[in-house]
Amino acid sequence: MLRSLFGRRSRSTWVRLIYLCLVTVVFLFVTSHFNSVKLDARVIPEEIPVQHEIVIERIREPVEHEKEWQVIQPNKFQKPTKTVYINNEKYPKLNSNGKVIAQRRIVHLDLKGAPYKPHFFVELFSFFNRLQATGIIIEWEDMFPYQGKLRNATNKYAYSIQDIEMILGEAKKRNLQIIPLVQTMGHLEWILKLEQFAHLREDPKFPQVICFAASEAWELIEEMIKEVGEIHKKYGMEYFHIGADEAFQIGFCRENIIRMEKEISRERLMLWHIARTAKYVKNTFENVEVLAWHDMLVNGMENDIRDYKLTELIQPVLWNYAEDLDMYLPRTTWMLLRSFKRVWGSSAWKGADGPARYSTHSEHYIKNHESWINQFSMVYQDFEAIEGLIMTGWSRYDHLAVLAELGPIGLPTLAMSMETILEGRQLRGDYPVTSELLQCTPPIDNGYSATGCRFPGSRIYEIVNDLYQKRRQLKAYRDDDYELNGWMSRLSDEYSVSSHWYIDKIQPMIEMYGVPLEQIEKDLRFEMSKIFYQDTIDEFIFTYIGEDLDWIRRKRKTMQRISELRNFPIRPFFDEKHRITEKSIFRWNHLFSENLVRNDGNNNNYNFRAWMLIALVGGVLLIMIVIVCCFMKIRIPRTKRQIDLIAAKRKLRKSNKKSEANAQNEERAQAIVMNSMRPTKSSDSSRPSGSRIQSQV
Repeated sequence: MLRSLFGRRSRSTWVRLIYLCLVTVVFLFVTSHFNSVKLDARVIPEEIPVQHEIVIERIREPVEHEKEWQVIQPNKFQKPTKTVYINNEKYPKLNSNGKVIAQRRIVHLDLKGAPYKPHFFVELFSFFNRLQATGIIIEWEDMFPYQGKLRNATNKYAYSIQDIEMILGEAKKRNLQIIPLVQTMGHLEWILKLEQFAHLREDPKFPQVICFAASEAWELIEEMIKEVGEIHKKYGMEYFHIGADEAFQIGFCRENIIRMEKEISRERLMLWHIARTAKYVKNTFENVEVLAWHDMLVNGMENDIRDYKLTELIQPVLWNYAEDLDMYLPRTTWMLLRSFKRVWGSSAWKGADGPARYSTHSEHYIKNHESWINQFSMVYQDFEAIEGLIMTGWSRYDHLAVLAELGPIGLPTLAMSMETILEGRQLRGDYPVTSELLQCTPPIDNGYSATGCRFPGSRIYEIVNDLYQKRRQLKAYRDDDYELNGWMSRLSDEYSVSSHWYIDKIQPMIEMYGVPLEQIEKDLRFEMSKIFYQDTIDEFIFTYIGEDLDWIRRKRKTMQRISELRNFPIRPFFDEKHRITEKSIFRWNHLFSENLVRNDGNNNNYNFRAWMLIALVGGVLLIMIVIVCCFMKIRIPRTKRQIDLIAAKRKLRKSNKKSEANAQNEERAQAIVMNSMRPTKSSDSSRPSGSRIQSQV
């Protein structure tokens, strides 16, 4: 039966089945491997476990416009008949080429890194006035003097209430619109990093997103909004920014999972929280418009946005800091938010060209602003109004990252970017207003600066860019100089072995690179102390110049120590514990063991699993078997007639073998008989002897 069943399939069919099994095994292995990889910091995690999905489906109620969720409808917004004014100017404001000029130009001050001393804000605001900025948006973070539960979470150098009022008063005196920014969902590392608040994390491993559905977490959010808003409203608060960007972990804490069962999905859960926060701001402070970053909003459907009435509660701020926004902020993204009547854009003038960028790179940011002009000109007719452009100046990528560009480093970039926005076109390296304002012509290339400029912190601008060039020169010397690498390597540092002849050549080169760096450190400390607190000075120097200074000083000590020696030990210089081979073996074993063990954390992920190795070996063996089967001559019967024919051939072959064996036996017996009947002399002579034996017996 089985033979007849299998006999109906051709050889090609079996080979295809084997290939299909092979592909399935490989696919399962690869997918299981990738599922165990850690999530990237900028990727929203996968959906919650299946059991919660089942509950969600059971309690889910139909939505009125559910059939339209996957359909992109044309923009139904009708342009208003009345004239719109922004900052007492008729909207839209266009240049001679029909390009949009942003009528609100808000400069962002990020105080979670390198906060300024209070008196420096006076110079800064005067400079913003000359740039024709219309306002500022201040992200206080841990520099705000919270009085409630967050009192012990603030920075050691946090401003006092008097400092805050002085800063806001100076801004109002210069007619700058003031917008507070308080993060209310993600980027709350400054709170969640502390043991006191670690239980409020969305994911216990990551101190980024707060478990906002928890009552204690919501009380903290209310407290931050209320304390910041109470001071700001004294000096005019038309807008309040609630952040709400880059919330990468959602739906992990118990309270959010419970709430998500009611809100149906992660995306709707985030929209629910944004709507709740916006309602709290509007109920607490009258006549205040709420701003929120756009990247979490676009994850929801258009009907979700309408369900939570977000179009009535917030104005989205679309942000991107790339040079080509057509790639990173296409028209489809704008169309996802077309139900909002008024929107904002957000560019960058510092802190968005790499987390460890500390020198001036004006070209990148100028291109970003040129691209924003094109974006506004492309979409301004699709909305009632584009309110303005928030020009962000980040001090860190987040609270736990290193310092990026200091404020004075980016001020020439801000001036050229502002001139570009006011002109509404590319200026192609010609910035006459900026040159007159700064009293110099700043270059736009990375790491270059002009001398003699006059603006707040201009001396820091010159010193830091000089530092960038000096570090590049030192790096080239360390990488390429054959005398340094041949006779003043780590071997010389550890074992005090080198040639005095080459040390005499290397020593002046070390001084040529070391002395300017040491002078830069002194000058930088002096100039930064006028603007920044001591922790900012120490952190910046430790991060961007400390390693080079340590290297210079270590080489000096090594050369001094070797110069005093007159004799050196016999080889080998390495003792048993310093053998390179043993170190290499140890490092390899250490890395391999790390790959085999489980990561410490709550994500239950593995870097490398033992079963993966077994599966890999099994997969290789399976491939070998398939190859052997494919190239061997294996014939499988196709029909019953063929099976019967093969059986008959086998029977005939057996009978032939049997008949051949019988014939051979007969021939052998016949030969024996014939030999015995042949008369020979030996046979005659054998008879008497036989008779004698017989007679004797």
